[in-house]
Amino acid sequence: MKTSFDESLALRTRANALQQQEALLPATGPAQIPDAVQVGRQIAELGALIRELGEEFSGRAAAQPAPGHAIRAAMAYAEAIGSLGEASAALGTVAQQLGFLGKTTEIRHLPWAREGRKDAVRVIEDAVETARDELRHGTRTLNQAAQHLSSPPGDLRRQAALSRSATAATPVPAELGGPAPAPAAAAAHADRRLR
Repeated sequence: MKTSFDESLALRTRANALQQQEALLPATGPAQIPDAVQVGRQIAELGALIRELGEEFSGRAAAQPAPGHAIRAAMAYAEAIGSLGEASAALGTVAQQLGFLGKTTEIRHLPWAREGRKDAVRVIEDAVETARDELRHGTRTLNQAAQHLSSPPGDLRRQAALSRSATAATPVPAELGGPAPAPAAAAAHADRRLR
């Protein structure tokens, strides 16, 4: 089983991989249509990262009883997998819109095609921005977990005490006590943009 320090290093390595993927996202704009081959390759790379993080998660989940630092790392990997999935889905939307642009190239002079192509470019810009936000969120999640696991034990005890006192001081309204409905993907993305 990895030590807390080993987990911290592994989390930072995975965070760097997500940051590299963010740097590879295509530039967008009316005069900058992403290359379809590049988008397809990046979707494949995100899929490979999802698989790798899934293996990291399952490796820690299989160890029973798992130490606290392994559980913390597993939770961070699980959240980062969600971010990677959203980023991959956003790039899938980019690929669909690129297909539409390719299909309408020869008829772009027609009014409906011209309007559709403008809309497609806007959708591409939004989808790339969504992918960027999701990759940043995943990177931040992994780095925060790594930072927590590399903190000296005294700092961890102090952080836990502060967390407990803040939780105890905050009353939870009765209507929030039950299970919350699953948020829509768009709402989840909007929430991440606010972080």
